[in-house]
Parts: sequence; structure tokens; C-alpha cells
Amino acid sequence: MGTAYEERRGTLYNYRITFYGNALAWLIHVVFLITFWQLGVTVLAWSNLLSILYYTLSFYFVHKRYYRAFFVGLFIEVVYNAIISTVVLGWGANVHYFIIMVAYGVFFMPNVSRSIRVASTILAMTIYGFLYMNVTTGTQPLTPSFEQILGLFCLLSTIALIAGLSFVFEGSVVEVTSELERTNERLHTLASRDGLTGLYNRTTGYRLVEDEIREAVIKGRPYAVALGDIDHFKAFNEQHGHDCGDLVLKQVASALARTDGITIRWGGEEFLIFLTDQSAAEATETVDRLRQRIKALETIYDGRRLSVTMTFGVMTRTGFEAVDTLVKEADDRLRAGKQEGKDRIVASIHQ
Repeated sequence: MGTAYEERRGTLYNYRITFYGNALAWLIHVVFLITFWQLGVTVLAWSNLLSILYYTLSFYFVHKRYYRAFFVGLFIEVVYNAIISTVVLGWGANVHYFIIMVAYGVFFMPNVSRSIRVASTILAMTIYGFLYMNVTTGTQPLTPSFEQILGLFCLLSTIALIAGLSFVFEGSVVEVTSELERTNERLHTLASRDGLTGLYNRTTGYRLVEDEIREAVIKGRPYAVALGDIDHFKAFNEQHGHDCGDLVLKQVASALARTDGITIRWGGEEFLIFLTDQSAAEATETVDRLRQRIKALETIYDGRRLSVTMTFGVMTRTGFEAVDTLVKEADDRLRAGKQEGKDRIVASIHQ
């Protein structure tokens, strides 16, 4: 069973190569049919008429997504026509080049097993070698000038088919790779963000804060951690329901995110804000502006304006400190603020 990448690539490739390849092969056999009919080589005219019918039928295969049936039929049709045309016209007509094309093309078939690809290639090369060793002049050879024209046509058609296969395959790979990159970006966002508020989740936020602390220490800059909690949050859920609580969380998160720091949903109704390159007084002022912004929110639920406030504990440092230690100390200040009446900031500076 293939990976999602292989399946997607195979879908794109099979769909495109069937239409583009069919159209080109159909036109080539129309040219052959008219040419051989005019030359009186009826056996090849009838052979190419059957090929035209097959390529017409193969559009039904792709519509039904019978890709394997299409590719098996393609292999048989190309090899058979190359054999009979080489035997009838001779080696110099260059129809045998189409065997090389199909031996090359079989490796671009995503839903064909490796063993079948290898076996198909060995069979094609065996037939090609047999024709090379045993066929020189055909049973109905062409005039030298027409043989040269037909030989050039077969050679250029083979090159065009091989180039077409390569371009279609490359396009499919590029498109699927782009899809995978976009999917990975979405997955990364889902893994790093809180689903309700869109802020960084605790795991990702913790790692980002660790990195920012190291950078701040290296550059000799002060930094601050503020832990905030929505006051009386339990009452929103109990009195109005969890939809109301979710609305409050999203509006608070939106207000807190409008800062230059890192904003994290730390858990439940708790939010952590990391600020850098601010003194203790500046960090406290920044957090206080956030507190006032939260208090001024127009939070309307079920026609009623809700009063939303937050309490913050703030810790400022100039040297390295573990995130857990900073959060614990900020949480101590937060709890002190709750005990003092909520809707306030409690800050402490440690040298």
C-alpha cells in the first residue's frame, strides 16, 4: 500500500498522462493510418486503426480510473505495433524507437509494482534486441526518401513522448510537493496553536520562551514574564454556559495578542505573556495597558454586556532563569493579586 504522497502523485500523473499521452498517441496513429493507407500497406493501416480504437477506449478507462488496465493495454499496443511495423517496413523506418519509449515510460507508473516495471523493461529490451539482430529489410520496404522521412518522424515522436512523460511527472511531483508543504504548514500551525484562541499553546509557548530568554541573556536585555488569569471566569460558564466562556476567552486572547511580546494560552483561563527589552517599570506599564484594554472590552453575550477583568503577576529578570521558576514566581504574584481584590497587577523585581 502506497503512501499518501505516492497515491496523490499517482492520481495526478495517471490522469494527466492518460489525456495528454492519449491525445498525442491518437494523433500519431491517425497520421500512420492515413500514410499507410495511401502507401497501400494495408496490414499497418488496419493495425493503426485498431490502435486508434484502443486509445479512444482508454479515455473510458481513465474516466473509471482503471489506470492499470490502461497502462497494460498501452504496453501491449506499443510493443505490438513496433514489432509488426518493423517487420513490415524494416529497421530503417525507426518504428522500433517506440519500444524504447515504453520501456522508459513504465517507470513513471506509480500504481505499478517495481517487479512489473522491471519485467516489462526486460521484456521490451529483449524484443528490441531480437528485432535489432534479425530485422534489416522489411517485407514491404519503403523508398529510401520516404523511409528517411518516416524514420525522422518516429524518432522525433519518441523524443516528444519521452519529454512529455518527464514534464508531466515533474509537474505532478512539484504540485504534490507544494500540497505537502502547505499541509505540513497547516499541521504545524495546528500543533503549535490553541484551537480556541489561536494563541500559542503551552508546549510551543514554553519552547519559544526558553529560546527568547537565551537570546535576551546573550544580548544583555531584560525580559519579563506576566501570568494573567480572567477574574470570576467560572461564573461566566455557570451563569451563561460554556459558549459564553469560550467567547470571553477568544476576546481576551485577541486583546492580549495585540502586543509585541509572545502571548500563550497557558491553560484554562490563564494566559502567559513574555516581553523583552523592557525595564521592570516598562513591562509593568505594558501589562497594565493590557489589563485596562481587557476591562474596556465590549463583551456582549445574549444581549448583556459582561464585565471582564484580569489579574496579573509579573516577574522581570536580567539574567538566565528557568521558565518553570519564572512562572511559579509570577503565579505567586498572581495569587496575591487575587487575594487583594483582583483586577490588578502585582510585580516584583529581583536583582
